Amino acid sequence: MEDLEIKPLEKFSYSKLSCYGQCHFKFKVHYLDKNYLFSESIATEFGSLVHFTEEQIAIALQAGQPINYTTLKNNFIIGCKKLAHKYPNEWIKPDKSNRTYIEKMYLYLESAIYRLEAFMIDNPDLEIVGIEQKFEYDYDGAHSFTGSIDRAFRNKVTGEILIQDIKTWPVPAQGSELDAPAQFTVYAMAAQQLWNVEASKIKCEYDLPLCGLRQAALSDDIITKGRTQLDKWFAGITKGDFKPSPSPLCYFCQYSPSSPSYAGGGKVLCPYHSLWTRENAT
Repeated sequence: MEDLEIKPLEKFSYSKLSCYGQCHFKFKVHYLDKNYLFSESIATEFGSLVHFTEEQIAIALQAGQPINYTTLKNNFIIGCKKLAHKYPNEWIKPDKSNRTYIEKMYLYLESAIYRLEAFMIDNPDLEIVGIEQKFEYDYDGAHSFTGSIDRAFRNKVTGEILIQDIKTWPVPAQGSELDAPAQFTVYAMAAQQLWNVEASKIKCEYDLPLCGLRQAALSDDIITKGRTQLDKWFAGITKGDFKPSPSPLCYFCQYSPSSPSYAGGGKVLCPYHSLWTRENAT
């Protein structure tokens, strides 16, 4: 009897799969055609500064050590000064919340930076069990998910796991971002294996430091509901459905000539782009 060949699982991060959800054609251009063009933006780089600072605070709290806010603030300011130099126009441009990055920098330094410590004081039953917690697991026998969870807490009394995803969004989440978001489905399934907990004891929420709030995902059965969306995306990839879906998101796509981050070089990788821009929102 011949040994059956075992095919390795195709690895996916949530960002890779959600790219398909945003635009099937972009997924093809980037991941299948292997045009690995990456674009930086002030939003992603500012978000990275906040994430790094939050990570250092969590590490200190988990270890029971004092938090050196002075050093953290100084490093944050240095990082912001580099962003102001790199993105001079965007640095002073108001966003959806009608705030500039200068204002968001001061907001974070003056109050938002203290939110995690205050949260732990207000919730003494919680302990930090995961900080940028890496994971990898078999999703469906053909695909695996890899990634990391920003923060995870365990309730020392009930055994529940609380997953927090840090977002530097200027405004609160809404719609599908709250109703069984697929990203939290990926994280909840990882939590089941990481901390040996059943689905009913997993809670998920966004931590939005620039909005001064936390928003819980609304679904009581986030894994079942979220898997419906994930399965739909995987099925589309398997069937070869890579239809373009032009939208205002093209403005933020590195393959669209309508985007400031377009790689250029005479290589028009996406002829289907929307002409929507922030200045001409039609």
